[in-house]
Amino acid sequence: MNRSVKDIDAALLDRIRQDDQEAFRELYKRYWKRCYLQVLRRSGDPELAEDVTQNVFVSFWEKRRTADVRNVEAYLYTAVRFRFISYVKSQLQAAQYQTHFSRANQEDQNPVDTFLRLKELSEAIDKGVAMMSPKTKEVYTLSRKEHFSVKEIAEKLNLSEKAVEYHITQSLKTLRLALKDFFPLLVVLMEIFS
Repeated sequence: MNRSVKDIDAALLDRIRQDDQEAFRELYKRYWKRCYLQVLRRSGDPELAEDVTQNVFVSFWEKRRTADVRNVEAYLYTAVRFRFISYVKSQLQAAQYQTHFSRANQEDQNPVDTFLRLKELSEAIDKGVAMMSPKTKEVYTLSRKEHFSVKEIAEKLNLSEKAVEYHITQSLKTLRLALKDFFPLLVVLMEIFS
């Protein structure tokens, strides 16, 4: 009797949810190379492709009991794509910060002033986060610090995706208010958080 790919995946998934490492290894063998090639085609960087793919599979194992996976192949491909997009965004953010702070350093050439401005900015961000409601703070932390997607946050906190988006919007409004005195940096932050 020939079993379809989806049937085999579903059987493996059931075993993985029961902590079956052999089933996980089988699933890994089936999809690792395809996930890897998906990132490699987009990035051209074999090392990055390997890191992104490994991180997706580690996350898949860690979430094996809680993730709502119906189609393993689609889940893995989507996870790899989002992980790669998240990586690209973080690289762009780092480049924006570096450009901004390079300009600031060129303007005043005083590392003590730069350090103090960074410290003040960090404190303002902390105050903004402290002003958030507990649920908004939790969503903000998962979204911006732990880089969870809206869907992952919704699943983790048992919220609708719309509710997660609402909390993210609220967190950004709160941060914008807390950072009003940091207008030049706020422009950079607004680009990053949008």
